[in-house]
Amino acid sequence: MFPRIPGILAGPGLKLKTKQNTSENKSIPAKSAYAKTPDIASLSVPDTLAALYVNPDTGLTHPEADVRRKENGYNEVAEKKGHPLLMFLGKFWGLSAWMLELIMVLSAVLGKYSDLVVVGALLVINAVLSFMQEHRAAGVVETLRRRLQVSARVLRDANWQVIPARELVPGDIVRVRPGDIIPADVKLLTGGLSVNQSALTGESKDVEKAPSDVLSSGSVVRRGEGNGVVILTGAKTYFGRTTELVQQARPKLHIEAVVAKVVRWLFVIVGALLAVVIV
Repeated sequence: MFPRIPGILAGPGLKLKTKQNTSENKSIPAKSAYAKTPDIASLSVPDTLAALYVNPDTGLTHPEADVRRKENGYNEVAEKKGHPLLMFLGKFWGLSAWMLELIMVLSAVLGKYSDLVVVGALLVINAVLSFMQEHRAAGVVETLRRRLQVSARVLRDANWQVIPARELVPGDIVRVRPGDIIPADVKLLTGGLSVNQSALTGESKDVEKAPSDVLSSGSVVRRGEGNGVVILTGAKTYFGRTTELVQQARPKLHIEAVVAKVVRWLFVIVGALLAVVIV
């Protein structure tokens, strides 16, 4: 096993587990260690392997993998789902919605039923369009999530085996071949690859990768074959962070800007009418 090297630290959010050597290829897990580093991806291959406490010839043992999975979670992005009806009703709750609803109440009080219908229609249209926008965004997130629901060839207990990609942990030794989707952020140890990163960058041109380069999860291997070590999993990966940003994104629709302007003018008009009635 690789000896513990002072100064070699873990990646952002990465929880590492130390070991005590009992023989050349066998170790006993010790308690977890937490450390910080600017970027584990910038370390050299030997330093990365030392930081992750893994032997590239034998990989992790199943008990080691289980402990790391408990510490880092599964290699997946948590899905945030809400009930569609509650999500739609939520569109009637907010500053713009409150203003429109107040105008509807004032219009009813003043007997301006035509205004009431127009403002009510505007409120419903705004809610429907906003809900559809969120629904499309949720579809994009689901597409991104499905790209990570693949299998991976991993070295465990010195044996190659195929497991669901969601079970990968930092320190796993994986093998990638043409046609494979990179299942996590992986530092290439051996071989040379040509990968397509269009799902991440939008760039359709293939990128050449050599040992010590990082393969981002979600990339597709076009040519070549090689082994690598998993450095980040789940939401900590570049792909995972992208997916979470899509989930959190709430772009403002053009119709919402139009509604805001209309609401301001309606408030002025209704306020003037109310002032006339009171006077």
